[in-house]
Amino acid sequence: MTTEIEFRRKELQDYQNNIDNFNTIISTLPNSLPTRLESYRSRTDKHTAAAEIQDLDDVKLVADVWFHDELQARIRSEIVEMRKVQAILAVLESN
Repeated sequence: MTTEIEFRRKELQDYQNNIDNFNTIISTLPNSLPTRLESYRSRTDKHTAAAEIQDLDDVKLVADVWFHDELQARIRSEIVEMRKVQAILAVLESN
């Protein structure tokens, strides 16, 4: 049982480390686009959208904002998974 508890505690720490790392990366990325590029933010086919942008600096900017948004979503996924592990850990620690 102790090994399972230790495993779950490490799993929680791994999720928290991911969240911390994602937040650090997010702090270095832009969160907005100029009006002329805003329509690219919600595009689902990223490669096609990027190919439509002529200026390579604009491609980099749009890519950074996409990455910012992706990391925001990944943080939420990490939190969901953490909550599952916390519930399992609470059961294991109560036994």
